[in-house]
Amino acid sequence: MSRKQFWGTLFIIIAVGLVIMLIWSLNDVYGWLENETQEMVIALIMAIIAGVLIESVYKKLQPQPKMLMNTQTHIAEHVESFAKLVLPNNSTIVVKEPEKTIGREDFLGVITSDKLNFIGKDHLKITKKDNYSYIQDLNTKNGTTVNGIKLEGNQIQRLNDGDEIVLAKSMQIIYKEH
Repeated sequence: MSRKQFWGTLFIIIAVGLVIMLIWSLNDVYGWLENETQEMVIALIMAIIAGVLIESVYKKLQPQPKMLMNTQTHIAEHVESFAKLVLPNNSTIVVKEPEKTIGREDFLGVITSDKLNFIGKDHLKITKKDNYSYIQDLNTKNGTTVNGIKLEGNQIQRLNDGDEIVLAKSMQIIYKEH
């Protein structure tokens, strides 16, 4: 729990306590009500306070969807890698593992959400094998092209420095070897 969440929760608890003390001190005001009616009013007020408290805690602790988070692109400095993908905004995705799956979440903030919806969650895979790099479309609905040639199904194709990769006809990437 962050410091801000702690103080917010503490404030809510103190506010609820003050409301309860206020209700009990106003007992004389409710004196003209019958006992059962008074208890119903107090129960209703407590239920409203509890509902507001639960909703505020739920909203604070609920994880944010990744689509709403800021994009953090990879920085190529001081990273041992064999390749990088240059995105339309000139940021890069560094490929340093022998096998890297790339998908929709890697491009958050790079292209509009309308275009992002056409890219698969796991859209393609880049593999390093025998000193060569290969690309594979992961059987996506909207496909992948390399230098204008569409990869069919799970087809694997060798990549060369400077190859143009287009995802779902909506995003162009340049493959660069190190």
